[in-house]
Amino acid sequence: MAKKDGRLTIEKLPAFSPDYNPIEKSWKNTKRDSTHMKYFKTFEDLYDSVISTFKTYLQDASEVLCVIKKMREDFAITS
Repeated sequence: MAKKDGRLTIEKLPAFSPDYNPIEKSWKNTKRDSTHMKYFKTFEDLYDSVISTFKTYLQDASEVLCVIKKMREDFAITS
């Protein structure tokens, strides 16, 4: 919030808000794909699930690219 004439005004969030951060969206997708609604008996099981998801992303980059493509569309970024 910024003061203007002794009053408070509300400012919009800048572009680095977590909602507009591709890394945060990638983590959200990783959570969805590897840990959401799953029970892990040990930490190693959890770790293995996340690593497996990362390996999937390395083999097929479409999951990562779709996050970037969506953000480019949302902000009307052209190459």
